[in-house]
Order: sequence, then structure tokens, then C-alpha cells
Amino acid sequence: MADYILNGVLGLAVGDALGYAAQGKTREILKFAPVLEMKRGLWSDDTSLTLCTLASLRENDWRLDYVDLMERFSKWFEYGYMTPEGAAFDVGATTQRALQNYVSGAPLEQCAPRNQWDCGNGSLMRILPIEFYLQARPEADRYESIRNASALTHAHICCTLGCYLYCAVASEIIAHRERFKLATLLIRGVNRAVTELAQVADADDVRELHYYSRIIDHSVYDLPESEIESSGYIVDTLEAALWCLANTNSYRECLLWAVNLGDDADTVAAVAGSLAGLYYGYDNIPHEWLAGLKNMETIVRVCG
Repeated sequence: MADYILNGVLGLAVGDALGYAAQGKTREILKFAPVLEMKRGLWSDDTSLTLCTLASLRENDWRLDYVDLMERFSKWFEYGYMTPEGAAFDVGATTQRALQNYVSGAPLEQCAPRNQWDCGNGSLMRILPIEFYLQARPEADRYESIRNASALTHAHICCTLGCYLYCAVASEIIAHRERFKLATLLIRGVNRAVTELAQVADADDVRELHYYSRIIDHSVYDLPESEIESSGYIVDTLEAALWCLANTNSYRECLLWAVNLGDDADTVAAVAGSLAGLYYGYDNIPHEWLAGLKNMETIVRVCG
């Protein structure tokens, strides 16, 4: 297990840190002054919350404890737990509201906003360790586990479905990276997710898959860059990450495409980087990017 955990989490952290330099910049600006190398090496909430999730699972003998997860998220938010320099930064608005509700004493199931305009990418960016947990669990546990973990901060069904699609792709890469090309694994993972959701999710929930129609019909991979958005909306983030993965041939190439899409570049690159890390392995992450990563010791320690 340790190898794929390290592959995925380091892939995510490098993407987060590389993309932070491009966050908020427009694509047009980045075409004139692209990000090509690691700069400050600071990783943000994407990596911190992923590490909180992984640490919770590892330190609780791979049990999924939602209260413990929220305690760790709150510790990150208030005290800088699992951060590169001792303080949380780049906190998403929906995540912040959920944690403030939790700290104020709201019941766990009522902390997260549930509105359609609260469908940011804040649960997608941290959900990967739940897939590590699910590797040793019955298939019947997948939907409930992913839904509940996402809903700690992002409770809308659109977020649940995005996380489910992403986890299915991650699972497919972990199981079959030696057998299939990456583009094939992306399609297999999405197809598997849609089939499973039809069996385990409520019919009303399944109907909401229309948000992800371009991923489900695989048309997203053939779109020109101009039709790929890289905003903080979970659908845009997942589309952009999968588009970068399908149209590149190395970890470096994938991450540079993801980062230079601009806008919410750190999370697009973190999501793309996690799956690229799972597929290509951390040995194929550029050494200079790893060397520039702040507080890498914490990341490696949590990965075990």
C-alpha cells in the first residue's frame, strides 16, 4: 500500500505547490509568462486537508472516523496543523463556513452548506485517502463512505458525484496501471463509476450526473483548451484535470498543462497531479520539484 499512497500524495502536493504560483492568474497572462518550475514550494489547503484525512485513517487503524476528520480539519484551520509553515492559508469559503459551524457546535451532518452555489472543489481535493481506505473495503461501502466524507464540508450531490468519479479513476489506476494506458484507465474508471452509481445511489442522485456529461460521454478529452475551464467549481476542476491527464505523456507535461490553465491552478494541478503520481510513480516526478517542496518530511511521514 505504501508505494501508491506516496505516489498519489506526493503527486498531489507537488501539483498544489507548483500551481500556487499561478493561482488567480489568467490563462492569457500565463501564456506570456508561464510557470515552468517550482518557485516557493508552498503547498496549501489541498495538501493540508489530504494529509489530515490520511493521518486520521492511519492513526485510527484505517477506520473512517468522521468526527476525528473534522477535529483535524479544525485543528488545521485554527492552529496550522499539517501545514508547510505553521499556519493555514488559502482556505476555501465553503470549507471555512463548514468548519466555523462545527466549531460553533453544529451537528456534524449540518455543518456543510448544501446549496448549488457551494459546489466548489474543496472536498474533491482532499478525498484521495478515502480511496486508499476503500481499497480494503467491500464495494458496498464506497458510495456511503465517499458521500459522507465529502459532505463534511461539501454536502451538495454534485460534490459527492465528482468525488465518486475521481475515486473510481484513482482505483482503476491503482489496480491496472501496468496493463493499460492512462487514457484507457480514465475511461474505464468513469464507466465503472457510472455503472456502480446506478446500483447503489438513489435515482434522484443518479440523475444529477448530468453535471458531468462531458466526462461520462468522454467528449471532454477531445475539446480544445478554450473549452476547458479551470475555476473552483468542482465540475470544471475535474474536467480540467482529466483533460490534462488524457492529453499528455508524462508527469511533468501533465502538471505544466494543468498549472498554466490558470485561475484555480493549484487545485487543478493537485487533482491532476495525484492521478499522474499514481500512474507514473513518484520516481517520475521531477527531482527539482520534489527538492523544492516545503516541509516534505511531514508529507513522507504521514504517508508512512
